[in-house]
Amino acid sequence: MLQIDDFPKNELEFHERFNTEEACREYWVQTRWPDGFICPHCGHKGGWTLKGHEEIECANATCGKQTSPRAGTVLHNSEKPIRAWLLAMFHMSINKQGISALRLQRLLGFGSYDTALRWLRELRRVMAPTAASDKLGPEVEVDETFVGGVQPDTKGPYVGKKLVVGIVEKNGRGCGRARLRVIKRRDGATLCGFVKEFVEQGSIVCTDGYQGYVELAGMGFVHDPRTTTSGKGGNSSALKIEGGTKVVEIHLPRIHRLFSKFDRIVASAFQGNVSEEHIQSYLDEECFRFNRRTFKNPLKIFHAVVTRAVTSQCVPLWKSRGREAPDVPTKKATIEWKLMGSALQGCSYNG
Repeated sequence: MLQIDDFPKNELEFHERFNTEEACREYWVQTRWPDGFICPHCGHKGGWTLKGHEEIECANATCGKQTSPRAGTVLHNSEKPIRAWLLAMFHMSINKQGISALRLQRLLGFGSYDTALRWLRELRRVMAPTAASDKLGPEVEVDETFVGGVQPDTKGPYVGKKLVVGIVEKNGRGCGRARLRVIKRRDGATLCGFVKEFVEQGSIVCTDGYQGYVELAGMGFVHDPRTTTSGKGGNSSALKIEGGTKVVEIHLPRIHRLFSKFDRIVASAFQGNVSEEHIQSYLDEECFRFNRRTFKNPLKIFHAVVTRAVTSQCVPLWKSRGREAPDVPTKKATIEWKLMGSALQGCSYNG
């Protein structure tokens, strides 16, 4: 059985532990079947690995079927070594600013950029919150922001920005867990629905004075709205009256801290722009690491990614690329793409 207490505590120990394909395969199998191999065909417990192969043969004489440890996981039908997959998960886990597909391609020596891109998309997908994830509470901060976008020229406005709403738990003066989601509309139904999905009823929900949150009080939450203005460092500030004097206090500092962190990731790993099809996966990746930042052993984040990967099956290529159907093109000829092309060519777009 896998002992997490004996797990590598730093990068040197990681490479010593997983220095061969056999060691990586054994770890993968132990993570998928912590109590021993269970045949997915007949449910019998027990089996053995075939010599020179990675398939496991069921010990039940009436079954005797062979099962690949990759089958039904993110590695399904992948011909790359398990060690390469574990290295990709390792780099995604330990890099706080994320990792781009180009850098992953160089680190692992892939001949194709598309291979690295697909791997990262698959791993980001398994990092998304599950239906069994605990709801946040008992006190949270909620706000919205815009991320990404490109500037066609030095004077024109940014285009292609995405609207994102986020929640962060209050943990004393620090932050607890977080959730982020890209939204298309900043209306009450969308914002209140997001809060209802991820926050425990009865929790205190701190927001700014935007009217889109007014229905929270009637949905089983304790709503704490405050009218905000521009504050120090770009954070929101709340105005309150004490003894007839207006006092400015920092309001919603935790959620703005998370927004600033994600803005730095977009600027570094994604060169300031994120696509509409994949921005949610970037948000899920950031929340996954953010919610586990307090682990004493940072490599346990890597183990958490592997645990998700062995229980999540890969999806078709068209779905991985963000398409709604197999026959839908990956990139749409929207005005955003035309403006980006015009900016790169040094010409203007007249519509």
